[in-house]
Amino acid sequence: MPGAGQPREMLCFMPGVAVVPALLVGWSSAAFIISYVIAVLEGHVEPLVPYISDTGTKPPESGIFGFMINISALLVIVFASRISMTKIDWTPSEKDYTYHFMSAICEWTVAFGFVFFFLTFIRDFQRVSLRISTEIDEDS
Repeated sequence: MPGAGQPREMLCFMPGVAVVPALLVGWSSAAFIISYVIAVLEGHVEPLVPYISDTGTKPPESGIFGFMINISALLVIVFASRISMTKIDWTPSEKDYTYHFMSAICEWTVAFGFVFFFLTFIRDFQRVSLRISTEIDEDS
């Protein structure tokens, strides 16, 4: 316990604590949990094992979910814009080259995982057909 006149250490500024990822994970998780609780209380989904696609389809939980996820996306953009690239070129003889190499492999794995995951939805969109009609009127 700090004595009189000594500043207290804040948890979010302690070394080794990642504030930004914790904030983003907490806020995004809250978006899912809050929309689920509202959907259950409104009777839109079953309480124990709901279909994940039914949880945020009806108001008010759809609006709250969309708002909170948009805030998460905004936070990601703000925090990502604050990151400065200090080291771009690495040589194998450098101290942290192994960590950099493993990090790059993990990043590419996640990127390809997202691409392949979203490619699984193509079949769903092939069933949708849209009829678009246009009219062009000339003023003569």
